[in-house]
Amino acid sequence: MIFCRPIELAKIAKDTKFIQRNRQLSVINFFEILFAEPGNIAKKSLTELCLSLSSVGVTISKQGFDKKFNEHSVAFLKAVFLALFTIQMKLSIDKTKIKSTIDFNTVRILDGTSIKLAKKLEVFYPGTVDAGAKCQIEFDYLTGRCIYVEIQAGKAGDSASGIKRLESLQKNDLILQDLGYFQYKLFEKVDEKKAFYVSRAPADTMFYVDHPNPRYHKDGTIMKKYAYERLYLEEELKTMKRGTTREYLKVYFGSARYPTRLVIYRMTVEQQKRQEERIKRRGQTKPGKIKQKSYDVSSISIYITNLPEKVPAEEVPELYRYRWQVELVFKSWKSDMKVDFYRDMKKERWECHFYAELILLLLSLLITYQLRVYFKEEKDFILSERITMNEVSKRIWKIWQARDQLEWENLINELIKGLARLGRKNIKKIKPRH
Repeated sequence: MIFCRPIELAKIAKDTKFIQRNRQLSVINFFEILFAEPGNIAKKSLTELCLSLSSVGVTISKQGFDKKFNEHSVAFLKAVFLALFTIQMKLSIDKTKIKSTIDFNTVRILDGTSIKLAKKLEVFYPGTVDAGAKCQIEFDYLTGRCIYVEIQAGKAGDSASGIKRLESLQKNDLILQDLGYFQYKLFEKVDEKKAFYVSRAPADTMFYVDHPNPRYHKDGTIMKKYAYERLYLEEELKTMKRGTTREYLKVYFGSARYPTRLVIYRMTVEQQKRQEERIKRRGQTKPGKIKQKSYDVSSISIYITNLPEKVPAEEVPELYRYRWQVELVFKSWKSDMKVDFYRDMKKERWECHFYAELILLLLSLLITYQLRVYFKEEKDFILSERITMNEVSKRIWKIWQARDQLEWENLINELIKGLARLGRKNIKKIKPRH
């Protein structure tokens, strides 16, 4: 288990001056308030929190407790998260198995989620509307490790994070990402590191193929005008049957004419209707006008990848569908761990809430994915990640308290028995995501 030992927490608390500035409140009391239940310090009022402290022998006023949410408390929780993040990156962890031609080192899934905040925090966290924060999280689907985390202002774009997270990319990693991170420089860096990517491509992306009849200058160099020929996807899809996949082993995109492999999937009528509804909703909720091209190619899903030819085209959409797991993680983080629950509270209190829930997410995610491997190998049983994360997150404080006792094993066995009864995943027929 990766929980910090008390002496490590004490050192972190001392280094961040948490103890010096919060003498009335011990680290253990502070942690109990934070982790007794998900979202505790955001959901409950200061009066309720003070009553909880009084039940464990800590008497403090509302004003006094509010002062405990300060820059040192934030620094302490941030340091605890970073310590746990570092530890889990070094652990030897069993991997879940996926159906794939290539044995990937990791399957990295990155996405961002927005968190609405009280309007008075807009000066610190400006959002697209009022105040808001955005958290970029990348995790490994095979192990449940968090690989990259970044907290941003709500109005920040995704593309910069897409590049920064590549610093830790290794050979044979696979990254799965949505349209927000689409830029050729990113794919170029992935190629340089001998890693792999599968990405959605925007509907208005211009693709080119080698010109069938190139022309050359007298010095033997190819004429730029006759080097490539435009590939019109709206025309290509007319020759595709619904529910089928077509690939182009080498195409070029963008002004840089960057080479990649293109895979397109022609949707069924039912899938196309759902896609058109999504496009319509996007036009109603996001600024700007939806381009006509989005409607023209609404019946196809467009993927680009650098996976080698030995990986069948049909496998590309199936690999990409694992990206959906990050949506389940965010849904659990928001709905079950209450990270986006907010009230009219000061910046430091919200940041303490955020880092507490980030710690909870890291631990719950890692434990959940290890339980998933255990259930699959020992019981041939596929766990629901959402149910498991919810059950784990509610027990983190008890598990932490019992980490050095026989009670720890009893708590884990109780969790396993409960998941065996209620945690089975509802497996639906696999369909390409679009």
